[in-house]
Amino acid sequence: MKCNKITPGVMDPVLAVNCRQDPCLEQIKPGANPIRCLVVDDDLTIINYVTRLLAMLGMKRVKTAQRHTDLVNKLIVGPYELLITDLEMPDMNGYRLTQAVKHDPHDTKTIIMTAHNEGYCLEMMASRWVDGWLFKPFGLKELRTLLASLGLLTPDKPDNQTSH
Repeated sequence: MKCNKITPGVMDPVLAVNCRQDPCLEQIKPGANPIRCLVVDDDLTIINYVTRLLAMLGMKRVKTAQRHTDLVNKLIVGPYELLITDLEMPDMNGYRLTQAVKHDPHDTKTIIMTAHNEGYCLEMMASRWVDGWLFKPFGLKELRTLLASLGLLTPDKPDNQTSH
């Protein structure tokens, strides 16, 4: 695939993941460095809230994307160990984004945040594309519990780094 002529404003997230720079440019050794996180939401207040919660859990390497263009640029320079995305945004779809990220050989854990109730999301929840769900409003406890269940935090030491 030719990726030398990338137009971020129109590129699909799947292509951005496929055109990613060499993932070996930044090796993340288990337990040595903080987890790389990407938080995607069209609402800056939610982005700031989730970023603060992640910082409280010891995750300091958090990137954010509020618009499609920002997202594509972040995906190109990935990979990330954790993607937290809103389900529905004006110019992108969080569920489709998780599908694109899961096609990448890097084992990114994906979490979708949504204001919809669980019943609305049942079919999506049964898929293999999403590792966890956060139903708004959620707090530190819910995020910590979910990250621990995904192996990204140990329950007894919430500010721990990756445990691959």
